[in-house]
Amino acid sequence: MRRENGMALLLLSATLLLFAGCGQKKSKEATNSAVPGTASVSGSEESTATGTAAEAEETLSGVVLEASMNGFTLQNKDRGLIYIATGEDAAEKPDLTRLANGIVPGEGIRLLGKTEDGTFQLSAAADEATALGDKDALYKVGQALLAVRDKNPDALAVMATYPLYLGLASGNEVDNKDELLQKYTAEQIFTDAFCESVLHADLLTIKAADGNLVVSADGGRPNMIFTKTDAGYQLSAVNVTK
Repeated sequence: MRRENGMALLLLSATLLLFAGCGQKKSKEATNSAVPGTASVSGSEESTATGTAAEAEETLSGVVLEASMNGFTLQNKDRGLIYIATGEDAAEKPDLTRLANGIVPGEGIRLLGKTEDGTFQLSAAADEATALGDKDALYKVGQALLAVRDKNPDALAVMATYPLYLGLASGNEVDNKDELLQKYTAEQIFTDAFCESVLHADLLTIKAADGNLVVSADGGRPNMIFTKTDAGYQLSAVNVTK
């Protein structure tokens, strides 16, 4: 009789433990389902979400050519000259806190953002080192590139040192600004091949060689050459043809 009573007590204890365990499991599942963000995510779903976010952002590096309160012009090897909005026209207010001196013409910059409808929307920016390390020289080159973009011979003539070498079908030395403007047209100087080459130079990696900066897409011609003088780098040659 005592043995039967003992077996009955053991069975009753095991049953109570089983029900208690089930209750705890159900309570934990109910708690998880009630808290936002605790639903499980498979590895493939998490990978897809991360990939989508990464694809939405891109990095763009180059040298600042000009800047204002509402935006700046960037020179990038692949895209050429592009305008980046930072003021009222910007889709969102970009984070510029990682720029030591702000957006400064002649300095390198690295941008984070995305391209929408052909326009780069800036979200953040940081400093980018240039191989030349000469802000004034890159600013001078930038002013010449803006003149090329606008196909403005007057602006280009002002920053040249004379005699200026002008490489067209045959080499020509131009003695002064008036001769350049009176003797040669914008169509002769700003050819498609010349503009394409100089506007797509890599200003981040350009270095001086024998006191000269050669501005072109591949280091060859067409190009613009800036020579170091006592007054800094000056435009000394414009090679329109190869």
